[in-house]
Amino acid sequence: MKTIFVLAILYFLITGCSSTYVISSSSSSNEFSVIEFNKYADGREAKIILKDKVVTDATNVYLSTDSLSWSEPENILKSKVVKSDVRRVIFKNHWVGGLEWGAIGIPSGGIAGFLIAWASGGGLGAILIIPGFGVIVGAIAGIITGSIIGHTYEYEFE
Repeated sequence: MKTIFVLAILYFLITGCSSTYVISSSSSSNEFSVIEFNKYADGREAKIILKDKVVTDATNVYLSTDSLSWSEPENILKSKVVKSDVRRVIFKNHWVGGLEWGAIGIPSGGIAGFLIAWASGGGLGAILIIPGFGVIVGAIAGIITGSIIGHTYEYEFE
């Protein structure tokens, strides 16, 4: 049982929370538009992954109908590629990640605290107090973890 619990925790730590959007040349109601992409990308840092698996850190990311352009943060060089050469663009929001993981930590900590109090054979006071501490510890641990990992926004190009 411990092994499954540890694997589940590792899975969530590795994958984190994420949102995926598809940007395609054909129009569809499920696909993310160029205007919405540029609105979100404005002022954010990103990781750009090209089809040849080259990964680049980027700022000032801008998508046009046929290409993607950006600046490299280290040397302020501007780069531009044809949209068909882009595999995905990834943004991270650490505030959203902290909120999401904090929300996961609250019930997790409360349940863990309840189970610890119940298993230790504590009286009614322990069963009421220890889960409260578990909620606080779970929220703090969740916020810290989520702030480090962040929420991932992936934009996939077809």
